[in-house]
Amino acid sequence: MIPSRFPTIMRTLVLVPLIAVALTACGAAQEAVSERIAEEAVGGDVNLEMGDDGQIASIETEDGSLEMSAGGEVPEEWPDDVPLFEDGTVGSSQVATSDGQTIVSIDFLTDADADAVFEAMVAAYESAGFTTTTTTNMGDDSGSIESYIGERNGTSITMSVISDPSSPTGVILGVVFPAG
Repeated sequence: MIPSRFPTIMRTLVLVPLIAVALTACGAAQEAVSERIAEEAVGGDVNLEMGDDGQIASIETEDGSLEMSAGGEVPEEWPDDVPLFEDGTVGSSQVATSDGQTIVSIDFLTDADADAVFEAMVAAYESAGFTTTTTTNMGDDSGSIESYIGERNGTSITMSVISDPSSPTGVILGVVFPAG
């Protein structure tokens, strides 16, 4: 059981992959069963909307909402004044609202050098007025992950750049800002 101190939307987020993998039904039956499982797990009302491909596209709870997209575009909720990685292909994106906050995350794949991407994005965030709160770099010859967290006037940005010699560079961006 997921601890009750987690907000309902966050407990639902933890369950989404389990629901998606566990269910093999299709259409309305899959949606109804998924909603029932999520409601029992989080102890409240959950409304799931399934996309045409059977993937969960949005979740609504009394604590907030989450919209997910596989591939395609940067969500329109991404703030215009927050630098965005633009030299890659969007793998997936999520937009969540909870507790008066909007959370947008996007992952990209690129052939660009991981160190160059990280340095360029940190410079872009600092130029946009973000103050660096944390940077980390972990890894070895088989791969690494460099992470950045910055803040500016109630907006937080996170970035992780993942390198693996046998795969394209992965870039994961997240921004949290007051909803509305």
